[in-house]
Amino acid sequence: MRSGKSAQFRLARFPRPRPVFPNLIFANPDGTPLRPNSVSGAVSRICKQVGLPKGASLHVLRHSHASQLAERGVDLPTISERMGHSSVRTTADIYAHAMRGRDEAAARVWDAIQESDHAGRSKSVN
Repeated sequence: MRSGKSAQFRLARFPRPRPVFPNLIFANPDGTPLRPNSVSGAVSRICKQVGLPKGASLHVLRHSHASQLAERGVDLPTISERMGHSSVRTTADIYAHAMRGRDEAAARVWDAIQESDHAGRSKSVN
């Protein structure tokens, strides 16, 4: 038994090098990746504890995050990168619903461009 404690002491003094995963959001204490199911389960428990509606999960929070970014005009390449999608097309297919109604804003921008161009031409003609 004594030699076991001695070995534990030696290991504690010289811990194994930790793997380096700098892009992990969630990691075990030793720096290794968590299994996806353990992350999802933990987030679901937290959602329940803080009183979010039944069914709230990591997936729902992720989707809400991206949808709200799209609704507020964040460009698709940025959202795609944040979501880790392989292509912007994937992001567009999933989050197109959040960008509906943006045509009116685009029309206002186009009108402003046309007015600006028209005003510039009128001044140069006179």
